[in-house]
Amino acid sequence: MMTNPHRYLIRMLIFLLVVFTIAGLLYAPLLQAFMGNPALNGVILGALVLGILYSFRQILRLDPERRWLMNVQKSGKLDNRQVKPVLLATVYAMLADQRQESQLSALSLRSVLDGVAARLDEGREISRYMIGLLVFLGLLGTFWGLLQTIGAVGAVVGSIDTASTDFDAMMKQLKGGLDAPLSGMSTAFSSSLFGLAGSLILGFLDLQLGQAMGRFFNELEDWLSAFARFNDRPGAADANTGALAAGMSEEAARALIHLGNSIAAGEDNRAKVLDQLTNVNMTLAALNEALSDDRRLREQLAQLNAGIAQLSADLAEDRSKSSLAVTTELRTLAGAINKMAAGNRAAITPRRPKES
Repeated sequence: MMTNPHRYLIRMLIFLLVVFTIAGLLYAPLLQAFMGNPALNGVILGALVLGILYSFRQILRLDPERRWLMNVQKSGKLDNRQVKPVLLATVYAMLADQRQESQLSALSLRSVLDGVAARLDEGREISRYMIGLLVFLGLLGTFWGLLQTIGAVGAVVGSIDTASTDFDAMMKQLKGGLDAPLSGMSTAFSSSLFGLAGSLILGFLDLQLGQAMGRFFNELEDWLSAFARFNDRPGAADANTGALAAGMSEEAARALIHLGNSIAAGEDNRAKVLDQLTNVNMTLAALNEALSDDRRLREQLAQLNAGIAQLSADLAEDRSKSSLAVTTELRTLAGAINKMAAGNRAAITPRRPKES
């Protein structure tokens, strides 16, 4: 929950009310002092009024920035319909960057907070200048009045007639001549009075403004610290990485860290590729051996086929020879049988008697 800057505004209003009350009680002497040199004192009071208005304006500038930040904290995202903040421009740029990681590194957090602090300090520069301006105008009136006093005193001293014996006339002349030095002293002291009083008033208002801005900045820093990542890489490489990234920009440090992570991932992938290549080599060796065995088997099968073909040819030749021999034997046997049959028929047939 962000602190409402109106609490500091109330303190400033109470302080100004007290100052105006005291000024009202001292109205007569203050008016007489103001008339000592109305032009210079009017410039001093005008600068005081401008400084007061500017201090109130700077306090009121924190209110829309606070409401915008509270809406972002509640919703967790940016609302484009809202007016973009001025003092929190770096925070808006960080949240609007879609490439931003979920956590901020220490360098990113420092750059964001430095941008906000620079804008807050820039808002207080005019207030500080107005405090110094009031002191300067008071001193300027003091020296101006002293110069008038010194010149008037010199003129009074020079106008006194020392040869005259009329003491009353000399005193009247001296009394009339002291009006100018007293007017110069009135200018000197009145300008110093208004200048120093105005610087005190603006100093208190600037103090409240600084407290309001300081509380706003501290609460913003506490909220952003929840997103901070103070170590970009865990492990033993943190010291080296932090020391290396300290001398370069945030983008270069982040790119270097990503490069280191990519190199580490590449080394892991290279080891896996080497293991896969080893497995592939083993598979290729086994396949080559299988191919060699297959080639030897094909050669043995070819030799076996040649042997079977030769055996078939030999069997066919032997079968032909056997068939030829059997045929020859059968023919011989058939011839012998025929001869035997013819002899038997001749023996059985009776001989016819010869005719006388």
